[in-house]
Amino acid sequence: MILDKSLGILFLTFVVASIAGWLVSLTGIPLGWMIGAMLAAIIATYSGLPAADPYPLMPYVKAAVGTLLGTTVTVEIFTMIPQWWGSLLLLLVAMATSAFLCYLILYRLMKFDKGSAALCATPGGITEMIILGEQAGADQTRVAIVHALRIALCVLVIPIIISITSSIDVRQEGITNNNFMTPPDWGWFVLCIAGSIIVNRFIKLPAGLILIALLFCAGLQLTEITQFQLPAYITNLIQVLIGINVGARFIGTTLKQLAHVLSAAIVVVIIQISIAYGLAVLVASYTDLNFLALILAYSPGGLAEMSMIAVAMGIEVIFIGFHHLIRVLLALIMGPLLLSWVIQTPKLKK
Repeated sequence: MILDKSLGILFLTFVVASIAGWLVSLTGIPLGWMIGAMLAAIIATYSGLPAADPYPLMPYVKAAVGTLLGTTVTVEIFTMIPQWWGSLLLLLVAMATSAFLCYLILYRLMKFDKGSAALCATPGGITEMIILGEQAGADQTRVAIVHALRIALCVLVIPIIISITSSIDVRQEGITNNNFMTPPDWGWFVLCIAGSIIVNRFIKLPAGLILIALLFCAGLQLTEITQFQLPAYITNLIQVLIGINVGARFIGTTLKQLAHVLSAAIVVVIIQISIAYGLAVLVASYTDLNFLALILAYSPGGLAEMSMIAVAMGIEVIFIGFHHLIRVLLALIMGPLLLSWVIQTPKLKK
């Protein structure tokens, strides 16, 4: 009976979130389905309405995102990857700079404890940062809320920033075609998802579900075993489920807790996006790399979320996805190092 009730709430959450996503998508902004679903889940959470976390479905959703990225892989990309080393090096510089600045502000001005400040300042995966926080005795609730807000704010503001500060048309262009898939295509799609989930159980990798599915699908595409392209309604479904998942991160938190760390999350996002935007301007000025792709590649949003923005805009999907895979790896290295450093460092003078 409890299971039936939970499934009912999840279904209701999905229906309401899908309607909200559809309404926002009518504006033409990228990730309209995701933004609407996310806002619906957040509003439901804080208004006392029933809302469910689609956590059991997220492994399949992440594998679907990896498969979606894999459909964009071409032979030409392998000749381009060596040209990205300079951009990836600057990504490391940007992450280190923003993490240090955010740490100082959170610790000195906003009175976060050292461990929580370090983990909130590192733009890594929310789950990994919470686990590190548990090991270091940091405030896990604060860490979780700041990172959930970071991802939510990035999803909301990055398309707006791009629209306001550039002449680029950011309407949904990458997912408007209703591609036709044959039964064998659907079989390969399901195999990529199932295969990545099975392999990930034995080989634990950062962002493993996305990465493994990407490699599976890319292999199929490059060998021309299949070259399916997912229809728009599948990408919209993925957006809705990711949006609900981001919004559901706030389930169990109070408005008081949210308000307490909201200013900190806003500061973190402003610093990280400002550095990302400035770096994109610099790199675009001296290279042939796409300016819009650079902004998305350097932005501090989640891997799945930023990848879906790239898909929605139809630009440099693998370039952006590859940068965010590297960002996740760097964050997993940087987070423990920063945490170790701040814990061993004597108290900074105020």
